[in-house]
Amino acid sequence: MHHRRTVKALALALALGLPLQARAQMQFLVPIPASVLVGPLLMLLVPLGMELSKSDEKRVQELEVRGDWASVAALATQRLVARPQDLYWLELRGRALQRQSGCAAALPDLRQAFDGRLAQVPLQPEPAFATGLSLGLCEMAVWDLTAAATTMDRLAPLAPQRWEPVYNLGVIRALQGDLDGARAAEAALRPRHAEMADALRTRYIVAASAPVAPAAGSAPAAPAAPERLPPPLADPGLSIGNRLLVLPPGRWYATAPAGQTVLGGHIRVAPSQTDRVLLTTAGAFELTGQGRLAAAVVFSANAKQAYGITYWNVDEPCKLGDGVYAERFRSPFDQPECLSVRVVTPALARTSGTLQPVLQAAEAGGARLPEAAYELRYARYGLDWVVVVTWLVPTQRLAGDLAAIQWGHALADALRPLARWPEPQSVGTPPLGPMP
Repeated sequence: MHHRRTVKALALALALGLPLQARAQMQFLVPIPASVLVGPLLMLLVPLGMELSKSDEKRVQELEVRGDWASVAALATQRLVARPQDLYWLELRGRALQRQSGCAAALPDLRQAFDGRLAQVPLQPEPAFATGLSLGLCEMAVWDLTAAATTMDRLAPLAPQRWEPVYNLGVIRALQGDLDGARAAEAALRPRHAEMADALRTRYIVAASAPVAPAAGSAPAAPAAPERLPPPLADPGLSIGNRLLVLPPGRWYATAPAGQTVLGGHIRVAPSQTDRVLLTTAGAFELTGQGRLAAAVVFSANAKQAYGITYWNVDEPCKLGDGVYAERFRSPFDQPECLSVRVVTPALARTSGTLQPVLQAAEAGGARLPEAAYELRYARYGLDWVVVVTWLVPTQRLAGDLAAIQWGHALADALRPLARWPEPQSVGTPPLGPMP
């Protein structure tokens, strides 16, 4: 007979609003406000009042530590056969699917769970808010902005002082072209979270209302020059050895591959043996029909397996003095895994050593860089394998900081197998929103 108890450690919700001081960026066109550290999307210590058997609690904890979302979803599906309306298992499966397959697969469970939470008597605001916020972010991720706005409106009364629904509504209104609505959301957001109000204004309201113009003192943007662009990619994807990164549909142009070396060690060899491991770097950029940069990506990996490399002598990939978010996934120092998100202006993007060659190629062909863009970087130094991917995405293609972090987590979950298994791997990129 199962002993049931409340499980706080298994709550699947966003823990938001932990301040992280950022380095001042006053020299850039869009000053970056003080950052907001957003916790992992799943399995946080937030009380949802979830009741599981002791054995189920232990099992889900083990799967969560491993990041095995497929098994969490499978376990939840088994339990839902006997109890189809169980809100706990619907929430678990919805958020596991969100991490495993993306938001489209998670929406039915999250919607049913949120409606069920709102119908409970007495209403439990905390778990209802957590479930509704995940639902709204998923609706934003699949670009169903009308449904997301409705969810945020339903969410706000559950926690009137929380900033997330107001911020997300402001982003949605700006993306829908309702700048008056976005400015009203900014005014309502400012007493709740001034830094996120600044972020809403600079990254979405200003970007949507101001025409694209060259920086003061710079020459007018050159017209698009197709003859200076690399050949377009017939099949959008970047291949290194037996690893393929599939890009979203679009007008993609690949840049010339390059190489670099990193140091790897054989920890069981005495004296310690260090090898140079060759990484191949492939890059590509996407253009809109109007010649604007729609996205850029750089993919680095070792084409051949580095047999016996068990630790890596590399710089900390999660150094982030001016960013929005950083996550190390509990990785050890000698096999680091990291996701980072920051907002960059054209000036800052051009100084990024990783993206610089790709952006130079794009600008040589007449592309205009976005005034504000998310730079998302995922790095994993695993057993025998290395994968590092950096994306530059205009802020208008990701619905706010929270959606950008969610997109980064989906990207990390897709890329993780590339640095884990020797078999041929082909992984897709999470979908991006349309360019305005």
